[in-house]
Amino acid sequence: MANPTERDIEAHFREELFQRSEGKKSVLLPKEQYNEIISEVTATDKSGEKTPHEYYLLKKYEIFKCGDVLKLIRRRTANEDPIYFATLEYTFDIIKHAHIATGHGGRDKMVKELSKKYDNITHDAISIYKSLCIECQCKQVAYQLLDIFLLLGAPEILQSVNGSEFTACVITELKLLWPDLVMVHGKPRYPQSQGSVERANCDIKDILVAWLSDNNTTDWTVGLKFVQFQKNSSYHSGIRRSPFAALFGSDAKVGLTTSALPHDVIHRLQSEDELLAVITEETTSDELPAVEPVTAKPPAVEPVTVEPPAVEPVTAEPPAVEQVTALGVLCTTVIRVTAEPPAVKPTSPLSVRQKNNTSQRKRACEAQLSQAERMVERIRRIMDRGKVGNNVTIPIPMVDRGRGDPRNIMGIIMDIDENDNYTIAVKSGILSGKYTRNQFDLCMEEKLIIEEEEPCVMHLTHLQ
Repeated sequence: MANPTERDIEAHFREELFQRSEGKKSVLLPKEQYNEIISEVTATDKSGEKTPHEYYLLKKYEIFKCGDVLKLIRRRTANEDPIYFATLEYTFDIIKHAHIATGHGGRDKMVKELSKKYDNITHDAISIYKSLCIECQCKQVAYQLLDIFLLLGAPEILQSVNGSEFTACVITELKLLWPDLVMVHGKPRYPQSQGSVERANCDIKDILVAWLSDNNTTDWTVGLKFVQFQKNSSYHSGIRRSPFAALFGSDAKVGLTTSALPHDVIHRLQSEDELLAVITEETTSDELPAVEPVTAKPPAVEPVTVEPPAVEPVTAEPPAVEQVTALGVLCTTVIRVTAEPPAVKPTSPLSVRQKNNTSQRKRACEAQLSQAERMVERIRRIMDRGKVGNNVTIPIPMVDRGRGDPRNIMGIIMDIDENDNYTIAVKSGILSGKYTRNQFDLCMEEKLIIEEEEPCVMHLTHLQ
């Protein structure tokens, strides 16, 4: 998705502001109404008798003349600076200048700055502008990413479908918050080649909209944390477990909610003493001895066992140690050593968790490889396999093309490896990287051919 231009942002701002003010009594004045009020106030000053509406206009408004231009200002007292009324059409420019003057400050800073000069700039208009400001969005995204990076570590490459400019802006904000962080932005990806990523993005949007509706709020930055937890703790069919379990080796915990205690008991608990009392009762009820029925026992019969002859353990005889006594007699001492079995160390909970964590990650990796193999097999069944020399069309990502540029570029298959990754060349040379079958389309007609003039020199010729 290409970054919106300043003109697109302004059009979106005005459209949303007009929709919110339409059909409602608003302090925002369209240009026609603004000029009409100026005419009424000017005519009222010259008239003798005045109606209640005219008294209302004179009490609220005043005409301020700036050269040949008439401005509508708030009725002022002696030695008071003029406070202007802004038209709906110029609200975007006014808020933009105030937003830049405050260093992309928050709503309160902007309200304080605008109230010095304007009377009718609403909080709603300020909020709309802040939601459309690219730099403010970068700050919010960087702040949310910082929480994740400080917990799990930061990657080397930051990838985004919003284009390299937006990604670079986010990296700049991250550098301001974390000067030691060094990252680069990735090259743009074609969205159709990332079906699983696009589906995940749709799921996240749906979960976020549901969370905002359930909690009756519009603060998406807070809801994003809960959406992240819900997405990571949900079962994933590809790795056959939740991402949380694949990373940490156990399912995510939500306090006592995920314990084995009944929900009605959990809601009544308030302190640690009450929790220990409930656990003690549960343990006591589990350890009560079972009452066995009384039955007549037959006389005990002692079993006859035959004891096998004792077998002495065979131990390796160490070499004899010869010693000379004080009387000059040579004595030989034989030291017999018997081997004892090594003591079995008790297994610690930490080692059990580490072993479980390693097992979960290994199984998740195996399941992911299995899913990738199934996807490749499915693509092979659905799509025809390309051959060396076939002409293909490769879609150009939106972030890499202008409005007048073609949507596709024509190329030819040069090589296919054992994993069905294709090397494709165009008239200007061989494209960097390799392509999978779902990233290009086969052409029905052969427009390009390979001409070999020398053993290592090839040229592509366009057929008429």
